[in-house]
Amino acid sequence: RENRRTRGPPMGSTVFSPSTMLLAMRASKLPQRVGIARAVRVLSTSARPVPGVVGVAPRGDITSEDVVAAQTAWSNAITGISKVYQEGGDFVAAAGYCAGELYGYGHSNVLFKPTRATNNPFRPTGEDAMAYFVGAEAMKNDKFKGEDGGFAINGGQGWSEVVFRNHQIDCNGNTAIAMGDYLFTNATTGDVGRVEYTFGYKKNDDGKMRIFLHHSSMPYEPAAAAPANDSVEEALSMWAESIAKQEDALARFKIGGMSKP
Repeated sequence: RENRRTRGPPMGSTVFSPSTMLLAMRASKLPQRVGIARAVRVLSTSARPVPGVVGVAPRGDITSEDVVAAQTAWSNAITGISKVYQEGGDFVAAAGYCAGELYGYGHSNVLFKPTRATNNPFRPTGEDAMAYFVGAEAMKNDKFKGEDGGFAINGGQGWSEVVFRNHQIDCNGNTAIAMGDYLFTNATTGDVGRVEYTFGYKKNDDGKMRIFLHHSSMPYEPAAAAPANDSVEEALSMWAESIAKQEDALARFKIGGMSKP
């Protein structure tokens, strides 16, 4: 079965503005939509869609192919935002466009637990998500200062590639869940980091499927192995022997004064 895909305007054509984004996201009383609306207010009016980033619109039920296409768009979003940042462009506007295409803010609840977040590990609003992806300073959001350096721009170093490796994809009608790991290549150093993920996708009322669940974390690193019993016993024996020698020397010092032991 061939899946229908929506297409964005060609590069260099229609100008994408924040008002267009707001219209596309449809006004609502949901707090998530209020959050993304606040984020959009700081965007430049000269924003254009990021190449390769467009919401997938399944013809019927969501398929594994649709999920892979959505993951490709997410990868393009991260590298695209990084590129705009490194070229001195409006990376906040680029991130706002990507958020509107790929995440369900403005359409449903979004359960987002990003990788590099400790003090504020959950991001239920679009405003919270934008701070994570482009940084608290860029969003002028004091709540996340000191924590959000901008994951999509990698704290200024950028990302040159993001590769998804799915463990499993489970499709259930208008929803789908994918679990696996993805590899991020640092655009400055070339280092590759591995992160584990669970993504949930839901078909929204405009026909596009968007992320409603995103949990991401670093792989577990076991603690260093405990020393062997023989090593522990040897260390304790040496410690006890050292104490005995010190006590013997102290006793002779008290008896003989400053005489040599």
